[in-house]
Amino acid sequence: MRKLGLFCGTFNPIHSGHLLIAQCAQDQFNLDRVFFVVSPNPPHRQDQGLLDAEARHQMAVAAVAGNPKFEVSRVELDRGGLSYTIDTVEHFKNLYPNAQISLIIGGDNVKYLKDWHRAEDLFKNCHFLVAPRLVSSPKQESSSEVAMKTLVKKETVALIGSQMSVIDFPGIAISASYIRGRLKQKQTVLYMVPPVVNTILIENNYYAVDKDVDTQKV
Repeated sequence: MRKLGLFCGTFNPIHSGHLLIAQCAQDQFNLDRVFFVVSPNPPHRQDQGLLDAEARHQMAVAAVAGNPKFEVSRVELDRGGLSYTIDTVEHFKNLYPNAQISLIIGGDNVKYLKDWHRAEDLFKNCHFLVAPRLVSSPKQESSSEVAMKTLVKKETVALIGSQMSVIDFPGIAISASYIRGRLKQKQTVLYMVPPVVNTILIENNYYAVDKDVDTQKV
């Protein structure tokens, strides 16, 4: 049975943290392929000044080039309208009917899963691979133990049960909002994003103050 990972997000912009999460998930769970799905208009981020979806897609494609296990999907861009995760999961289930689908999500999203559109259908149709947020004092606990204790609400665990696993990855304190803030201040983001993405950002002056993007709200 093929094992596929879906990493859905705005990728505004895609950065080294995203790629590290995907690589660790691919290694740990033996995923045959990880699909990065760029969300053009996610329902939870309406009117928040996202960079043009095609520009974000271009950077994602450039970022994963050369990795045969990674691929960027246009499914949500081509679908149009609001992007619901269950629709994307069902799209891949139809394309790969015999595959095991795993959804890669951030640990901060776990407690909201029960409120997602058609949440019960999501729980039935895919496995969840959770990337825990960084903690200030990890001490002796593993990242998996910390994530399970601090991020997962009991009612969500009851719904998902064994359908959730935690990605064991070192974690880097990089966020898309931090990168956008640095770009707004004309500071370098080299090493925070792949070099090819850094070039695209500089050449197009993305996330600069004179662009029609509200970098403070996203």
